[in-house]
Amino acid sequence: MKIESFTIPKNNREIFIKPTYEDIPGLIGLNKERFKTYGFEINGTPFSEYREQVRFETLKKAGEYTGRIKSLCSKLNIAGTENLLSIDDTYKSGKDIIETGHSPILAHPGVLIKYGLVNSIAKKVNGMGLNMVVDNDACHDDNLSIPDINGLDSSVKMVEFLPSLYNLHNLAFEEIRYTDSTQLTVFKESVLKVLHNPDMRKSFEDFINIVIKLSGEILGFTDLFTCARHAFLLRFGIGNLEIPVSHISESEPFLNFFLHITANARSFVDIYNAKLGEYRRLKKISSRANPLPDLMEKGYVVELPFWIWGEGESRKSLYASVADKRRISVICEDKIVGHFDLGEDGSSSGNSSENLRRLRDLISKGIKIRPKAIVNTMYSRMFFSDLFIHGIGGAKYDLITDEIIRDFFGVEPPAYAAVSATLHLPYKPFDASCEDVNKLKHVIKDMGYNPDKYASVEVMEDAGMKSMVSEKRELIAGEMHNSEEKHHAFERLKELNAMMKEKINPLIREKENELKDLEKKIRYNSIVTNREYPFCIYPESMLGELFGLNI
Repeated sequence: MKIESFTIPKNNREIFIKPTYEDIPGLIGLNKERFKTYGFEINGTPFSEYREQVRFETLKKAGEYTGRIKSLCSKLNIAGTENLLSIDDTYKSGKDIIETGHSPILAHPGVLIKYGLVNSIAKKVNGMGLNMVVDNDACHDDNLSIPDINGLDSSVKMVEFLPSLYNLHNLAFEEIRYTDSTQLTVFKESVLKVLHNPDMRKSFEDFINIVIKLSGEILGFTDLFTCARHAFLLRFGIGNLEIPVSHISESEPFLNFFLHITANARSFVDIYNAKLGEYRRLKKISSRANPLPDLMEKGYVVELPFWIWGEGESRKSLYASVADKRRISVICEDKIVGHFDLGEDGSSSGNSSENLRRLRDLISKGIKIRPKAIVNTMYSRMFFSDLFIHGIGGAKYDLITDEIIRDFFGVEPPAYAAVSATLHLPYKPFDASCEDVNKLKHVIKDMGYNPDKYASVEVMEDAGMKSMVSEKRELIAGEMHNSEEKHHAFERLKELNAMMKEKINPLIREKENELKDLEKKIRYNSIVTNREYPFCIYPESMLGELFGLNI
């Protein structure tokens, strides 16, 4: 396994991109050549035929979903969405598809730059840009960090943006809904109380007003915030197609992919865990939960790389019993939820129609099956897009995905690109550093040990001070003949330093106050240079510069 470097950019307006912008279109041709060499089947269907099925069905669903966004924005007269009319949502065999993906959460600008790069590359190659909305991700926090900038007393406030009635433990975004628009109005007012910069307030109001307007028609978190984010990005000329993972996961090609992985569960899990272990060893990661947990193996039961749950429920792990080579049973919470018959060779292709029917029957009962992270991007990269563009996190994970593809499918994986950016708030940091803090702490500490070094001329003229300084010098210069003399001299030096320290107490307090101010400046700097705030609080002009992709 080759470990590549993907580094989060540190400086304001800095963009990380790999490979270079000019070299990215070349990856599309490279991937197409690799796809030509793929000779395996997915649930009995040859790769090239299967890939065409995935592309047709996924783009059809993306066109329908984005079309609903278009209709809704037109119906509500949302300003700036006129560009929706130019979206080409029809599938053309051979047309390049540039894809990225992220959860529907209000992400920071460094994430949104992926949408800008996808849009830019798609235009450059006359292709199609698409965003996969990862609504099967779990929402782990119902608060957003919003900066309250107030000079040295600045802080970060946590503002609730999700209905508090939800128990968010492993609950997917696709299961979250607002009960009414008043919850969004409260969210808006709470954020505006914290924001003071007029450009930041305007940017947030422009975005949240779109959300509130849309909430009269839709209240599901994924659809609501995907539609609003899509409309917002159109202001910058970014108009990619949108498709949630929940929609992809119920298409026939994806169900065949699920059946193929399930039929080969033991092999897949062994490879998956081995590659995770190799990654941990190379990166010297001791935790078995990082970067992702292993898939469980216990006797004839293995954990599948998919989630399962029912309407309104939290995500649950899905398992398969592989004891019988001719039948796979899938299990959730110690209950068999279904089974699939395999052919004599152990593949599901001989009974593909019947297995597909059984799987659809499960789905018709409200059962949801969704991919975990690695198989999600694996599906997109191998069977749908011509180029996938990751952020930093996804790029790191897909080093593992590449190795799984090599071993499980026996092919060279398609190449991918990575991009991220850092954007600071529109406030100038103080000229202060942690090194300054450490230096000042050292000075304050030294004032206790050597107060005579810091005393003013006026203090040094004091008779008592002169006497103590003279005695201290004599003790330091004097010879000690035994441990008792050394101990006595040491204790006397401590007494002298303590008495002299009293003489310079005003200066010490001055330095301590200086340290407090310096630490406040460092805290302020950490707040205004944090890159993790939601994109919608940054001034629109700053976002426009970033999305201009001056790479």
